[in-house]
Amino acid sequence: MTTWWRSSAIDVDTLSWLTSSLVTIWVPIVVAVQGVVSITAGGQAGRFVAAQILALLLFVAAGILTHVGSRPYRGRLGAAFSITVFVLTALGVLVSAAGLQGEAVVPELWWASLAAALIAMSLAPFLPGRVFLPGMIGLTACTIVGALGATGGEDVRLPVAAALTATSPVLFATIGGSVLTGIMIADVVRWRALVDRGRATDAQEEPVVAVLERVTAGAWSQRMQPFLRSIALAEEVSDRDRRRAAALADELRRALVARDAESWLSGIVAEWPVHVDDPHRLADTITVDQRSAITALITGLFSDPEAGVFGARLRLAAAGDDAVAVAVTVSLDLPEGRRTTVLAPYYLSVRSVVRRIEWRNGESLVVSFDVDAAGQR
Repeated sequence: MTTWWRSSAIDVDTLSWLTSSLVTIWVPIVVAVQGVVSITAGGQAGRFVAAQILALLLFVAAGILTHVGSRPYRGRLGAAFSITVFVLTALGVLVSAAGLQGEAVVPELWWASLAAALIAMSLAPFLPGRVFLPGMIGLTACTIVGALGATGGEDVRLPVAAALTATSPVLFATIGGSVLTGIMIADVVRWRALVDRGRATDAQEEPVVAVLERVTAGAWSQRMQPFLRSIALAEEVSDRDRRRAAALADELRRALVARDAESWLSGIVAEWPVHVDDPHRLADTITVDQRSAITALITGLFSDPEAGVFGARLRLAAAGDDAVAVAVTVSLDLPEGRRTTVLAPYYLSVRSVVRRIEWRNGESLVVSFDVDAAGQR
């Protein structure tokens, strides 16, 4: 649950929520329809119809804000943005309750409580527990206070029980949102741990011969290994053999030194027109998940013919708080709308494993973000 408290579901597993903004846009629509029906045909207009209309507008505004904040190319929902949504929702509940004061609305049918629950559930995937839970506690308290007025008429024998019944949708949203995202985050974190252990085992068990073959770009099996075999079978070693052995040893040493001087990132982008600016080799300090996401972004862009990418620049620099700042500038021939559609999956895969990410359109696409140094995440 520690990860759930610090990270949201969309932070941990962004691609699973790729279409989340399409889901959140339905929330204000459903809230609007439900509110209009309840106010006009459900007998919940109260003495002040204007109060219910104002409450409905507040709920719809909260739902639209959630949709705007959940669009794929935006950064994470900040605390201030989330508090705004919670405040609008709580105000909607209280305004509706004020308009129904003394009306003794049937607790199970109070439309404002259900509207608040729907908005809360739509927020759950986008907020870490440390933001979602306090926000929901505050919203629940406001709903209870409002329900005491909306459902506590003179004929109600148990006003507290009626208020708790009216508040139950918000309570269920609190529990359901927390449990759903908590379980999902725990499952993804457990799966990633298994993948990371598999990668570490594969790296530890890689044969030395395979490493030499990879480092020398095939020269080991084509020239060095046959030469060593011939030496092993020869009755004596000639001066010519000694000179060739020295030349091959020097070639192998140079290949190993050159390979050691390169970061893993330089090797990945070597086949594409990508300029890497990483003088301090910071690429070697970031986590495995972040390496995979950056690799997917670069390889995906250049492998996708629809992306129209003809060049990129990747710059890494030290940032505060043990972080590495990464900026990817991509030159491509696509209109803005089309480039958003093509690049969103790659952008989202990076967004799931970094601290902060920004997407800036223009003549070139710039994606900048902060990543944690290995061991800090």
